Amino acid sequence: MDKKKAYTKLGIALFIIIALMAGAYKLYTHSLENDFNNISTVEIERVGEEFTGQYHRPDCPLAKKILKPVIFNEGKTAAENNKQAKAEGYVPCKRCHPEKLD
Repeated sequence: MDKKKAYTKLGIALFIIIALMAGAYKLYTHSLENDFNNISTVEIERVGEEFTGQYHRPDCPLAKKILKPVIFNEGKTAAENNKQAKAEGYVPCKRCHPEKLD
């Protein structure tokens, strides 16, 4: 009987852990969606990060965390600044998609 109780408690504990992990994952993905709802599509300046080799829109949540940003703003349009960043070896961020011009 003691083994049965132990297995029951273990099963309940595992269920609770899995439920908590699922809830945390849902909160995390929802917060990511909200982070990127406010990204501007009219900004022409681009922000690069030497460590990752990526460039971002200035209001990208990842760009805001860059300690020593490289600013691409010599062009008069976003397309010109994208070209400048690519010419210097940077690749576009896969989250804010600075290369997509709306």
